[in-house]
Amino acid sequence: MECEEFLSLIDGYIERSTQESDEMPASVFFDLLFKRLSENVTETIELEIEIVDNQPVLQPPTGAVQVASNEILLGDRRIVVKLKNGSTYPTAQ
Repeated sequence: MECEEFLSLIDGYIERSTQESDEMPASVFFDLLFKRLSENVTETIELEIEIVDNQPVLQPPTGAVQVASNEILLGDRRIVVKLKNGSTYPTAQ
């Protein structure tokens, strides 16, 4: 049996088993949770990311958010953006 066919069978089983017990699939739960949490959002901040010398560099937006290299300071929180699994990319021109 191919891997894709096996995964499809598993997904089908999970779907059938959750319908019988009236349980909600996890993907639906997390979609609804995200939607509910997003209702409290008062401001959306968009960041542009560029890869320079194999490092993510965030382009600073205007406003109360401070950005330096791959770090974002948002109030009393620091967000650090990293490349997954040491991925490498060509140097930006």
